[in-house]
Amino acid sequence: MVKQALTTILISIIALAAASCGGGKKDHAIARVFDKYLYEDDIADLVPAGTSPDDSAALVSNYIQQWIQEMVVLEKAENNIDDNFEKELQNYKNSLISYNYERLIVEQQLDTNVADSAILNYYNSHKETFTLKNNILRAVYVVMPAKSKNIQKIRSILSGNDLSDKKIVELEHLASNQASAYNYDKNLWMTFFDFQSIIPVKTYNEEFYLKNIKNVFFTDNETAYIAKIIDSKVTDDISPIDFEYQNIKNIILNQRKVEIVNKMRTNLMQKAEADKEIEIYKK
Repeated sequence: MVKQALTTILISIIALAAASCGGGKKDHAIARVFDKYLYEDDIADLVPAGTSPDDSAALVSNYIQQWIQEMVVLEKAENNIDDNFEKELQNYKNSLISYNYERLIVEQQLDTNVADSAILNYYNSHKETFTLKNNILRAVYVVMPAKSKNIQKIRSILSGNDLSDKKIVELEHLASNQASAYNYDKNLWMTFFDFQSIIPVKTYNEEFYLKNIKNVFFTDNETAYIAKIIDSKVTDDISPIDFEYQNIKNIILNQRKVEIVNKMRTNLMQKAEADKEIEIYKK
């Protein structure tokens, strides 16, 4: 506890502060700035368990000094604040309270399960909005030591036309325990930038590269990079649904959140009106 860890310096501060105050609640005050008081309870959890007495005293002393400075500035600010700022503060408080209540209602009522059919329907209905801003591709790749004895077999699999699930399993077996990076998911879309960060191909024209290169193989002093580009789409193409899946799911969930909040607001308004808790006075 803080009270047990305080040094003589801190105890003196508390004693002096308490002595300078009147009775009642102020008996436990540590500091006062104008009409604002800092109490022992305010710092009860300030010092972590196990902190040395000297460090505890330093922490509390620093906290007290910071509090005093903040209160001095606050007093000056409060005496010079205008009515408009007071209104802004009240508006901010109202918005914060409403936001937190709405968030609580959403957490209680939101159904986070989104069916694949709902995602597909949204995609088909808004396909024109899903235009690519980056070049993307699907690729299977392996990054492994250049001296590996399995490199030629892996190259043979990835350069072939038959990249069946059976071939993928064989590829995983050949690269197991050797690959420092890999992707065996034929359906995974990624940006060209992400692909290039793993398979550091060099090109000044991404679109030309994607349209003309399907098999990738090169080595540096220690590492071999082997990849097969299965499919690609370039900027301004319609983005495939697999690439937009999570994005569409988030859109649908956000729509549900808005519906929940709107329904809550409507119900509260209807109840307040029914209870005659709303009046508009005409001048």
